[in-house]
Amino acid sequence: MNLLKSIALASTLAVLTLVFFWPVRLRADVSFWGHVFDLGHIPMLGWLAAVLLYALPERVQPATRRHALAFALAVAFAVAIEWLQPLFGRSKSLGDVANGAIGAALALTGIAAWQRTGRWFWRGGHAVALGATLAVALWPAYEEWRGLRWRHKNFPSLGDFENDEELKLWRAQGGSRGHPTTVTFTRARAARGEQSLRVAGGAGNWAGVSYSAGDKDWTRFRALVLDVFNPREPFTLFVRVDDNGNCASLTDRFERGHELAHGWNRLRISAAEIERGPQGRRLNLKSIRRLAFFTG
Repeated sequence: MNLLKSIALASTLAVLTLVFFWPVRLRADVSFWGHVFDLGHIPMLGWLAAVLLYALPERVQPATRRHALAFALAVAFAVAIEWLQPLFGRSKSLGDVANGAIGAALALTGIAAWQRTGRWFWRGGHAVALGATLAVALWPAYEEWRGLRWRHKNFPSLGDFENDEELKLWRAQGGSRGHPTTVTFTRARAARGEQSLRVAGGAGNWAGVSYSAGDKDWTRFRALVLDVFNPREPFTLFVRVDDNGNCASLTDRFERGHELAHGWNRLRISAAEIERGPQGRRLNLKSIRRLAFFTG
């Protein structure tokens, strides 16, 4: 391996190692950015596989053996990265390894199609496969983006529940593996329009739903208003509001319980009350990140 190849491989490994081990704290729109970061494994491992193919000694022949070895080394790097990531505050994922393997395969087959064949059939076929793979990989992020687009267009309304894309903003929480919380639309009852959000709490603590608020500015508004229908006996519904600060502790966020009678209930919580929710500080109404509605 000559000096240029060594520099190219060392630089690539250094950059990718830094990217994969750098601690990332996703707090706003976690699902969208999580899918985007997952997609990033495809081009990054494709880049590594191409550099590995270039850096392998010339004695590694034939071409199929070189490509197979470059692919195996790239996937081994992806596995090692995912195995070690929890030590650096990141989470490991077999999905990331799969995306990395796809990226390596696409890069290596692309090199073979464009350099070792003169047939446009193979080159065109690879281009189609590349486009189809990226479209499939992008689809989850695109679905999340539709929800973010709805939020941007309809704010300050948090939801009218007439559009499927809104479900990307509302996430079930609590429950257990055998009895999870479920969040769906229903036409059975609606305070206005044709649909409402139906939350069926699962077995376990804090069963309910959370809303991705997107760091929106609430300073222009006087109150948070919710219409809630309780089909059963009265219970306490807790309302939580997080800003862009550290809201892990109960004393660092707004959280209040509200008694829900049977039937329709209207909850109105003033912005001033929300702002005074934390102890020792004011909640930052200029950047509301998350809401949650749950049982005890």
